[in-house]
Amino acid sequence: MKKKCRHRGQISYTLLRLVGKLEEVRRKTHNFGTDVRLFEAEVHMIKAVKENEGLHATGLAEQLDVTKGAVSQIINKLQKKGMILKIRDEFNHSRLKFALTSKGERAYEFHEAIHREFDAVIDEILCGATAEQTCFLKTFLESLEKKIESY
Repeated sequence: MKKKCRHRGQISYTLLRLVGKLEEVRRKTHNFGTDVRLFEAEVHMIKAVKENEGLHATGLAEQLDVTKGAVSQIINKLQKKGMILKIRDEFNHSRLKFALTSKGERAYEFHEAIHREFDAVIDEILCGATAEQTCFLKTFLESLEKKIESY
């Protein structure tokens, strides 16, 4: 028989507070080491362009699981902010490919550094955990994610 955990309610409230705090951070704009503010969707488009060189709008839409219209809108904003260049596809002149400017590259590198810092925080918190504990946590978070997706 499983032992009943007295802390389940506390865990759920802690998770809700954590999600709220993460959402606050997500909603804020950041300059990512540049002179302009970027929203989360914009910096993720920068990341997708950088990591999928030569991909056109349809490919980016598929990669990010958004519409082509959303890609077009974000690309236009990033072009105005000096982050992205539109380049005609040399093989199909009706298509555009995208590349990062030096400012876009700087934002990409800054964003990646933030992820490395966050990974280091998680590693520090989990450094004393056993393999069984980290496996449980991973399974728990994946299960929670699936439940929330179907919610």
